[in-house]
Amino acid sequence: MKKVILIVLSLALILCGCSLNMAEEDKTSIQPFIESDAKEEYIKSVWITYYELRDLIGDSNENEFKIKIDNVFNDLKNWGFNSVTVQIRAFADSFYRSDYYPLSKYCFGVEGGKMKYDVLELLCSAAEKSGIKIEAWINPYRVSFDKDIKKLSDNNIAKKWYKNKEKKSNVYICKSGIYFNPASKDVTNLIINGVKEIVKNYNVDAIHFDDYFYPETNKKIDSKEYEENGGNISLSDFRRKNVNDMIKEANKVVKSTKSNVKFGISPAANIDNDYNSLYADVEKWASDNEFCDYICPQVYFGFKNVYQPFMFTVKKWTEFTTNDLYIGLPLYKCGKKDKYAAENDSNAINEFKNNKNIIARQINYLAKIDDIKGFYVFSYSSIIDEKNREEVENMIKAIRNTHPNQNQTQ
Repeated sequence: MKKVILIVLSLALILCGCSLNMAEEDKTSIQPFIESDAKEEYIKSVWITYYELRDLIGDSNENEFKIKIDNVFNDLKNWGFNSVTVQIRAFADSFYRSDYYPLSKYCFGVEGGKMKYDVLELLCSAAEKSGIKIEAWINPYRVSFDKDIKKLSDNNIAKKWYKNKEKKSNVYICKSGIYFNPASKDVTNLIINGVKEIVKNYNVDAIHFDDYFYPETNKKIDSKEYEENGGNISLSDFRRKNVNDMIKEANKVVKSTKSNVKFGISPAANIDNDYNSLYADVEKWASDNEFCDYICPQVYFGFKNVYQPFMFTVKKWTEFTTNDLYIGLPLYKCGKKDKYAAENDSNAINEFKNNKNIIARQINYLAKIDDIKGFYVFSYSSIIDEKNREEVENMIKAIRNTHPNQNQTQ
């Protein structure tokens, strides 16, 4: 009888271990090798932010930076990544030669200063040598976190417009900084021209927008344009149309310039907030290839998040997305309290602090969903942070074991 009880208990434990509640486990489950039948590569990308790029540049001369970035990209390739998404225009500035935007102060220290070497050109060269894709990451509407327009360089178009009485409404200053007015035709043209010059002049694999659209809901942002062009539609619909038109034009100019280059968007994962506060119609973008090739919601939540649990949120995005779907993952939360995960639930709040395998388990979960074509990890500095070593080691195992590529180092 005792043997029968032991066998039953053992079977029960095995079945429990195979359930969807595996997300509650503390141990990393290593995903078996999964080969993809898809014609296109399963994307495993990492975001490199403008401030991480600034730190990589430092005081390096061209040759020193070239060696440094070659090493970074080779490391990423060895860790299992096959793509890198680099923020080369975080504000109304650039890390490359531009006819429309001044050199970023985060590049060589002074906005609008002298370009010592073309950072994006070297990034593209390093990506090609290491055999990984490179995406040019852009913030279309953000001008500056600093609200003082005087601090912008004299050749910054935002400053020029702000000083021009007829063009001043193209720029909007609020608590979070300076932004371009999405309702302005001048602004849309600027963004489209800026996208075109990157695709034309550099060997990037994609243009990548992130989650900054309308900076706030204040009626002052575009009251002039709404009065002139709003017609009979609501202000909210007018704003969504403005952003939609810009997104559609960006996609169109990418394809007309180089048909093999993709255009993607990485919005916040809260669909209602995107729609009602940022005026980003993400469901439309995700389900219509006139707007983009792929969508990559930033699902920066743990499995135990009370408001947007990871698996539930991912499933929600799969339900309406017909374009390629990737998922953004929050390595930056590793080892930290997630105070927005719950109000009083300590398990949810401390999930990333108490576990060292969250990202690995998220990668394993995504690999089992056919509708998901890859993931993006935020961000590079979290990968090389020694405090995250255990989490990163588990993550790398999961990356290498998920949809392995033939040319990938094991």
